[in-house]
Amino acid sequence: MLRAPSLIVLLLAQPTSAAAPDFDREVRPLLQAKCVRCHGGERTRASLDVRARSGLLRGGDEGPAVVPGSPEKSLLWIHVASDKMPPGKDKLTSAQKKLLRAWIVGGAAGKDAPALPPAPVLSAADRDFWAFKPPVRPAVPAIRQLSRARGPLDVFLLARLEKAGLTFSPEVDRRALLRRATLAMTGLPPTPDEVKAFVADDCPDAWERVVDRLLASPAYGERWGRHWLDVAGYADSEGILDADYVRSDAWRYRDYVIRAFNADKPYDRFLQEQLAGDELADYWSAYQREKKLPPAVVEGLIATGFLRCASDTSRPDFVAIKNAPGYYFQTLDDTVKIVASATLGLTLGCAKCHAHKFDPIPHREYYQVQAIFAGAYRPSQWVPQVQRRLLQASRHEEEVAARHNAAVAATVAGLRKKQAGLVAELSRRLFEARLAALPAVLRDDVRAALAAVPAKRTEVQRYLASKFDAELRPQGPARKRELAKAFPAEQPALRALALAIEAEQKKQLAFPELRALYDLPGEGKTRLLRRGDYLSPGAEVGPGVLTVLATPEPFRWAPPGKEARTSGRRLAFARWLTQPDHPLTARVMVNRLWMHHFGEGLVSTPENFGRSGALPTHPELLDWLATELVRSGWSIKHVHRLILLSTAYRQTSALDVDHHAHARKVDPDNRLLWRQRLRRLEAEALRDAILAVSGTLDARKFGPPVPMVRHSTGEVVTPAGPAGNRRSVYLQVRRSQPLTILRAFDQPAIETNCTRRPSSTVVSQALVLLNSDFLTAQGEALAARLQADNPAGEAVQLAFGRPATPRERGLLNDFLTKQTARYGGPDARRRALADLCQMLLSANEFVYVD
Repeated sequence: MLRAPSLIVLLLAQPTSAAAPDFDREVRPLLQAKCVRCHGGERTRASLDVRARSGLLRGGDEGPAVVPGSPEKSLLWIHVASDKMPPGKDKLTSAQKKLLRAWIVGGAAGKDAPALPPAPVLSAADRDFWAFKPPVRPAVPAIRQLSRARGPLDVFLLARLEKAGLTFSPEVDRRALLRRATLAMTGLPPTPDEVKAFVADDCPDAWERVVDRLLASPAYGERWGRHWLDVAGYADSEGILDADYVRSDAWRYRDYVIRAFNADKPYDRFLQEQLAGDELADYWSAYQREKKLPPAVVEGLIATGFLRCASDTSRPDFVAIKNAPGYYFQTLDDTVKIVASATLGLTLGCAKCHAHKFDPIPHREYYQVQAIFAGAYRPSQWVPQVQRRLLQASRHEEEVAARHNAAVAATVAGLRKKQAGLVAELSRRLFEARLAALPAVLRDDVRAALAAVPAKRTEVQRYLASKFDAELRPQGPARKRELAKAFPAEQPALRALALAIEAEQKKQLAFPELRALYDLPGEGKTRLLRRGDYLSPGAEVGPGVLTVLATPEPFRWAPPGKEARTSGRRLAFARWLTQPDHPLTARVMVNRLWMHHFGEGLVSTPENFGRSGALPTHPELLDWLATELVRSGWSIKHVHRLILLSTAYRQTSALDVDHHAHARKVDPDNRLLWRQRLRRLEAEALRDAILAVSGTLDARKFGPPVPMVRHSTGEVVTPAGPAGNRRSVYLQVRRSQPLTILRAFDQPAIETNCTRRPSSTVVSQALVLLNSDFLTAQGEALAARLQADNPAGEAVQLAFGRPATPRERGLLNDFLTKQTARYGGPDARRRALADLCQMLLSANEFVYVD
C-alpha cells in the first residue's frame, strides 16, 4: 500500500531547474529584516555576519551558516526551520521559510560584495580645475588710479573695475566707518566716547590705531568665534530625538574657539588641534607619565570638541534598538560633512552612495576619508555620547583621588552609621512613648500588627496598621519634624553629624569632564557601503584623502604598533590639510573672512569650491590673500587688518542714482565691489547691540551656557536677571528651543553646520522688535540712562553713533510731548521716553549697517 510522501520528501523532490530566488532582491531584505540586528557587524553574535553572501558561506563560531544545495547541512536553515531563530516572537512565516530554503536548494547563488576597485586614475582634465591646484602668488597688476589704492587688495579690485569702466565709490564718513568696523569686529556698537575720539583725531594713523584696538579687544574673539562655531556646527544639545539631550561640558570647546581667535592662534595650528589635538599633544603619554596634565594637553583635548559637534543621539540602551547603527553612521557622516565644508570647502556627500556627480571624487574616497575618524567613531563598537568623555586628570591624579575619596567615603559611612543609629534610637523612643499613650487594651495588638510582615497581616492587623502606623512611626520629613519636637535636647548632636557629613563630602576630589574625541583601543575598520547602506557593506578601505587635490606633499600614514593608544590617522590628515601649498585650506579661510566683511565671498559658495560651485570673481586676489595668510604665519588678524585698512572696505554703501548709473548697468549685482554692501546685523550682534546701548549687557566671559526658558505662549527667552543679558555667544544653543528673537533674525537651526547664514527681511522681524517683552524692557533701560535735559538727542547718539539732526530733534521732542499727554499721570513722561527708545532700537538705522 502506497503512503503519501512526507513534506520533506516532497520538498527534496522539487525540481531545481526553476529559477532560484534572487539573493539581492529577495533573500538579503529578509535577512536584514529578521537577522541583522544580532548578526550584522564586526562584533556580532557567534561571529556570524549575514549582511553578505560571503558572510553566510564563511559562517561563524559553529561553522558555515549556508551549505549551497543542502538545507539540512545549513545551520541557518536548521535554526530557522525549528523556530530557534530569530529569538523572540518575530519568527519567519511559512512563505519566508520556503523562500529561504528554495534559495539554498538552488545553490545559494548571488553576487557578493565586489573587491575594492583599483585606485582611480585621474586624467589631466580632472585635475585641471583652479581649486584643485595650489594657489600661486600673482603679481600685483598695474592700474591707472593709484591714488585710490591703499594696498594690494585695492589694486586687484581696481584692475577689474577699470576694465569695466568703473571705480570705487566715495568713502563713508568717519562715524559710519567706525560703527561698521566696530560691529564687524566685536559685534558691539562703538561708545559715544569712542566716536568722539575718532572724529576728533587728525593723526594720519588714526584709523590704523582704531583697527589695532578692535583686533586687541576681547570682544573680537566672541564675535569671530561665533562665525567659526557656525561652521563647526556647535550646539549645546543633540537634536534629532524629541528629548534633544543637553550636552554637558560642550561649552569648553566654545571657550577654546573664542580664546584661539583672541590669541590669533595660527590657523594651521587651530585646525590641527581641532582635528587631532589629543595626538598632537601626545595625550596618552602625558596621561601615563605626568603627575598633572600639562595645559597644552588639556587644550588639545578640548579642541577636539570640533569633531564632537555633529549630532549624536546615542544612549546606552541603543544596544537593544534594531536600527541603532543608522544613528551611529549619521553621526559619522555629519562629521565628514562638517570637516569637508569647514576646511576643504567641498561637498563630499554625493560620493557616499556613488562617484561624485560633479567632482572627480570616487565612491571609495568618501569612505577613505571616513576611515580617518574610524579610530574614534566605530559603528560596530559605538560608545554612547554620554559615556564618550575624558577627565581632566592624569592617571596619577586619578589614583590619588581614588585613594583620597575612598578614605572620605569610609569616614562618611562611619558618620552616617552614627547618624542612623541615633535616629533609630530616637524613633524607637518616640514609638514607645506614643504606643504607651494608647489605651492599654490596644497596645499589644497594635505592636503585633506593626511588627507583622505587611503581606501576612490579618484583616484586623491591616486596619490597625493603617490607623496607627503614620502616627507611631512617621517617615521622611514628618519623622524629622516629630523627632525635633519630641527630643529637642538631641538636635544639636544630629545637626553636628549632618554638618560633619557635609564637610567630609566636600573633601571629595572631582575632575572636570572633557567632551573630547579620542581613539578607542584596537584597530578601527571601515568598509565601503554600497549605495551608502550600512546593511550592504563592501570591501574594507583604509584612511585616505582626495587624490584630485594636487598637494605638494601626499597623505602619509602608517599603522602604529599594537601597543599604541591612538592610530595617528587624524594627525596625518591634519598635517596633510595644513601644508602651506594645499590647494584649498588657505583659500577657503580667506574667502570666509572676505564674506563676513563684504557680505559675499570672492567665491559665493563658501562650502563648495568644486565644479558645481561658483567661480571666484577675483581669482588672482583670492590666491594673493591665500598665500598672504600662509606668509604671515597663518595669522587671521593679519588678513583682517589688510581688509579693514583697504579703500574697498571704506566705501559707502549708499547708492547714488546718477553716479552709479553705469555701474548698475555693467555690474548690477555689485560683484566687482564698486560700493560696499548695506547689511543687516546678524541675530547675535543685533541682540548684543541692543543690550549694550541700553546699558544692561552682562560682559562676563566664558563658562556654562545660559539656559533657555520657554513660556506658555511658546516664546523662548532668557532667564530674568543679569545672567539673561549675557552676550549671545554664551546663550545655550538648544536645537529644539532657539531663542525666539535670534531665530527671527536668521540664527541658523544647527542640523549639521552652517557655512553661510541667510539674511531675510520679513514682517515677523518688525513685529518681534515692536512687541516683544525683551525690546520693551531694553527701551525702558535705555530711557533710564538718559539725561533729563536732552533725552531724545542722547538716545539718538547712543543708538546710531551720531548726533540727531535738527529735524529729528523736533520730531522726537514732539513725539515725547504727545505721547506723555496720551499716557497722563505722574509716570507718563518716563513711559513716553521708553517708547521713543524702543522705537530707536527697532529702527532700520540701528538694525542695518552702512
